[in-house]
Amino acid sequence: MKTIQIYIFTALALFGILLSGCKKFLEIPLPTDRFATEGAYLNDNSTGAVLTGIFSTAAGSILYNGASTQYETIGFRTGLYADDLTQIQAASVNAIAATTSQFYLNGLTSTNSTQWITLYRQVYNCNLTIENVESHKGNLARYNQWMGEALFMRAFSYFDLVNLYGDVPLALSSDYSITNFLPRAPKAQVYAQMAADLVKAESLLGETYLDGLSATTPNRTRPNKFAAAALLARVYLYMENYAGAEAEATKVIANSALYQLPALTNVFLANSNETIWAIAPVTGSVVRDYYLYTTAPAVNATQVALANISPGTMSASLLNSFEANDQRIANWTVLKTTSTAPVNGQFYYPAKYKSVVNGTEFLIQLRLAEQYLIRAEARLKQNNNVTAAVQDLNLIRQRARPATPAGALPDYPATISPDACMDAILKERRTELFSESGHRFYDLKRTGRIDAVMTAAATIKGSTWASWKQIWPIPLNDIQLNPNLTQAPNYQ
Repeated sequence: MKTIQIYIFTALALFGILLSGCKKFLEIPLPTDRFATEGAYLNDNSTGAVLTGIFSTAAGSILYNGASTQYETIGFRTGLYADDLTQIQAASVNAIAATTSQFYLNGLTSTNSTQWITLYRQVYNCNLTIENVESHKGNLARYNQWMGEALFMRAFSYFDLVNLYGDVPLALSSDYSITNFLPRAPKAQVYAQMAADLVKAESLLGETYLDGLSATTPNRTRPNKFAAAALLARVYLYMENYAGAEAEATKVIANSALYQLPALTNVFLANSNETIWAIAPVTGSVVRDYYLYTTAPAVNATQVALANISPGTMSASLLNSFEANDQRIANWTVLKTTSTAPVNGQFYYPAKYKSVVNGTEFLIQLRLAEQYLIRAEARLKQNNNVTAAVQDLNLIRQRARPATPAGALPDYPATISPDACMDAILKERRTELFSESGHRFYDLKRTGRIDAVMTAAATIKGSTWASWKQIWPIPLNDIQLNPNLTQAPNYQ
C-alpha cells in the first residue's frame, strides 16, 4: 500500500524532528538532525529515542490531538458519524463545516483518507521498530521495554483500523514491496494479531511507568504492563473472549494502589489516578478536545458564529441518555447559547477537558472506568451473571451520584433481567465514555444495534442510512495502486 511506503531514512528523521517539540519528560538528549538505520538501534538511548518518536508522532497526530484548526480526531468524527454529535449549521458556513457534513450525513467517499493513511503510518513505524529492536536485541539492555512499547502501539493502531474499515491488510513488515500488495485480512485474524501483540507486550513491560531513558516517571504517557492488559481487555471484549476480557480487566482493577476512581472533576487531569495510558500534547499545545468543544464563548451572537468555532454539539439523543441529577452532565459538559437569529438556542458540548495550560491535562486513551464497564459486560456474557455485572456498573454510577436529592441515580438491582442488564451496560458506556475514542460508534457496530439506531438518527439528520455505511471507504489511490485491495461495498 502506498500509505505505508515510507522510506527508512524519512521515518527516522521524522522521529528526530518530533523530539524537539515533545514535552520534556519525553525528550532524549540525542542529535535530532539525522539518523541512520543501524545507528538508531545500536544502544538503548538511541532506541529509546525512536520509540519516543512514535509516541511524539501520536501526540501531534490529527487523529488524537493535532492542531487547533483541525477537526479530524477519531472521537469527533465518529461522534458525528453516529448519533452522539449534531452538526449545528449547514455545510455552506465554512470549510470546516463542509468537511464535517460528510461525516454527519454519513456521506463518505473514497477521497476521505485521513484515518487510513495516519493509522497505517503508525503501523509502519511500529513494524520498522519491532524488526530492528529484535535484530539488535544483543545490544539492548532494555529490550523488553522497547519491544513491549512497539507491540502495544501496533495493536492500538490496528484496533481503530478494524473498527473503522472492517477487514484490513495485516501489515507485519516494513518491507513495502510486500505490504504494497497485501489484500484485506479477515477481521478475526487482525484481532488475533492484536491479542498476540498485547499478550507479549504485557509479559515484557514492567508495572511502573518509565520514560525514554527507562527512568521511573509520574507521567503515564508510555504504556506499562497494565496498559497492555487494559487494551487487551478491550480487544478480548470485541473478540467475544469474555473470560479473557474479565481476567485482563481484573488485573488492572485489582491494582488499587495505582488505579482508582477519583472525583469527576479530577478524572481528566494529567496523570490522574484513573489514567492507565494517555497521550501528552506537544509543548505549546493543550488537549485537542478543548478546542473542539470548549473554545467558543458562553454566549454567541448567532448559530453561525457558534458553528464557525465549534460545529459539533451534543445530540438530543445523547443528552436524553443521562438520567436526572447525573453529575456527569454538570461536570463533563458545557452550555453555549445563541442570542439572535437564525436560532435562539442552547447547545451542550462535551467539556471533559477544560484547561488552556499545557501539561494540565493529557488525552486519556485508557482509563479505569472503562475496565469496570468491560468487566461488567464480560461477566454478564458468562452465564448471565447479572449480580456481578451490576456490582461493577454501580461503582460507576455511585461516582456520578449527587449528594442530594436522596435516591437520585440509584443502584441497578441484581434482579434485573440479562437483557435489561445489557441495555444498562451500553447506557453507562455511552454516558461515561461519550466523545472518547470512537466508543459509541464501535459499540453500536459490535453489538449489532447500529442499523436500528442509525436509521432513526438519519431521519433526524435529514439523511439516509444503509447497513454498508458502517464500514468506511478505503482511499481510492490505494485501491488503484494495489490490485489485491478491494473497496468496501457500494463505494466508488
